[in-house]
Amino acid sequence: MRKISLLILAAFCISSAVYSQRWKLKRYEAVIGIGTTNIFSDLGGRVDASMLFIEDITFRDTRPSIYTGVRYKINQQSSAKLALIYGYGKTEDFDGSRNDHRQFLAKTHLVELSAHYEYYLIQETKRYRSAAMFNRRGMLNNYSTISLYVFGGIGLTKYWTTLESEPRPTDTYDDRNKFIPSFPLGIGLKYIISDKWIIGYEIGGRYTFCDYIDGFKPSASKHNDIYWLSTFNLNYRIKTSRRGLPLFLDRYRVRVRRR
Repeated sequence: MRKISLLILAAFCISSAVYSQRWKLKRYEAVIGIGTTNIFSDLGGRVDASMLFIEDITFRDTRPSIYTGVRYKINQQSSAKLALIYGYGKTEDFDGSRNDHRQFLAKTHLVELSAHYEYYLIQETKRYRSAAMFNRRGMLNNYSTISLYVFGGIGLTKYWTTLESEPRPTDTYDDRNKFIPSFPLGIGLKYIISDKWIIGYEIGGRYTFCDYIDGFKPSASKHNDIYWLSTFNLNYRIKTSRRGLPLFLDRYRVRVRRR
């Protein structure tokens, strides 16, 4: 009887350990998404805007973005992501904006390659007590319905701008296509559909050292340009091999199958 009890206890401990490490079986995620682009520059802007540019977001200047990326889960609370994003932005001195008398208009294309570090405030995996890990049908699914994370990182952005304006001698103009460093910072939300599929939403600002994303810099400008990206995305979990590689890229596994 004692041996049987020890075997049951050992089996329970092993299954508990395997259960708690399930996230390692799918450490990679492929991400695609579409969303919006908003550029905050020296054009447009409400006179009484505040709240970290949120009140400056208008439907007339909101344009699309396309998002692709690959995520690697470092542990249950953090992950790293490489993202390639295209955004199309528009800014203008519309009627009622800070400088509506200028009537400048800028159209900008952005391509950003960036690396993000994500920290999960609400994790994707639930933490059960040992007695709550099983039901009558067996082991429970330990994926949460919702997870929440914040992210920060560094990127390189290429932009092209077309500025429609009447040049003024007090301004500085620069319409050259440039690469500039960018620093993403934001928050994301995930809704877990199944063991493989996740839908999510992510929003974040890109802080730059450039004041020419809109093509010009007025003499009174004191701040660099910023752009925001928001994305609805679809995530697919990719199986991970024993060597920690995506299963479809593990050459050793392919050779063994051919034998």
